[in-house]
Amino acid sequence: MLSFDENYSINELARLINISPNGAYKILKKFEHEGILITKKIANIIAYSLNLESQKTKTILALAIMDDRKVGRVNAREEDLQPMKQCTDAAVLFGSYIEDDKKPNDLDVLFLLRETSFSEFKKTFNRVKEIIPIHTHEIIQTNDDLKANLKKKDPVIGDCLKKGIILWGHNLLLEVILDVYSRKNK
Repeated sequence: MLSFDENYSINELARLINISPNGAYKILKKFEHEGILITKKIANIIAYSLNLESQKTKTILALAIMDDRKVGRVNAREEDLQPMKQCTDAAVLFGSYIEDDKKPNDLDVLFLLRETSFSEFKKTFNRVKEIIPIHTHEIIQTNDDLKANLKKKDPVIGDCLKKGIILWGHNLLLEVILDVYSRKNK
């Protein structure tokens, strides 16, 4: 999975998306021309990164984080978690539960919480846990917590956002991510 704050060479990107370097070069040049990517010369290599200031890039990222893996058991858990929408801004499923080839032994959920709604969150989450047929672990983050964890490259939070399935709060999560990485690049 690509990172927002990394530079990638043509060969690295070609390997990641399983195409030829020549094919990757053509795509990268088109994206560079459209302002989606920016280049940086590092020694004798041209490195590419996302242009997080471009509205076109932001639109593409917004579409990219919408996940089409919400089928079967994920749909069922999304339904179970619906009452949590009242007291959270975002929810992301991650871990073994979303991997098709594994039999999960628990459900991991990251919640982006409004600071003023912690007691409501706890009450609602305790009710919701009773109807979910599998042990549930929550990671609770406020906007500030999430920003701080992204800045320090917390591996759990990073992995959750890279591989997880966002149930709700797509725009807010993208806003936080862009805020962190746009500021890093300035």
